[in-house]
Amino acid sequence: MTLSKQFLYSLTFSCFGFTYGQYGSLELSSGGFSFVPAFTDNNPNLILNAGTATNGLISGHMIANVRMTTMNLRGLIFISRLKLSDKKFKLSAGIHLPVLQIDDTFKTDSFFAQEVIASYPLSDNVQLSSMYIHGKGRNNDLEINLLILNVNVIKGNFSFLSQLYLLDLDNTSGIAEHVNYKLTDKWDLRGFINYTLSENDFIWTLGLRRNF
Repeated sequence: MTLSKQFLYSLTFSCFGFTYGQYGSLELSSGGFSFVPAFTDNNPNLILNAGTATNGLISGHMIANVRMTTMNLRGLIFISRLKLSDKKFKLSAGIHLPVLQIDDTFKTDSFFAQEVIASYPLSDNVQLSSMYIHGKGRNNDLEINLLILNVNVIKGNFSFLSQLYLLDLDNTSGIAEHVNYKLTDKWDLRGFINYTLSENDFIWTLGLRRNF
């Protein structure tokens, strides 16, 4: 068993144990996850999410991408968030440490990032939000500034998240749509479409998610 697969199995069991009483999910997807929609992997991935309850002052979150063709870890993000405002207008600040990106040769790039998230509900079913992320490489020269504007609409078992994003790396910009259909309390069908305006590039993914 390779070190990567040992890590994956340990991570999976740790997530299931950690998410008991908190939150967690496992998604089988035709693509991966990225905060930058234009960087979404178009290869099949397992996407693991786990975290602490979000009703406290401080919360912790983890996102892992595992490429299904090799079962090798492709990306790992640990996030700590602090609530700055928890009224109708919500505001939080967070740090991403570490952020790891791993290629097929197991070369690992490490990043440190800071985020600010703001949200405001227009109604029970419509919410506006935004996210700003500044990221900087720890063992590489990459540095980015990312701004995402979101509109989230809920209609019955459907939820629609529409995004407009701007990234200062290569003047990247685009629009994205996340569609989620709640099959049961535990199962969701998920779809994602991204159009990178600056590159005239189109990406889509489909997934099935199990919530814990």
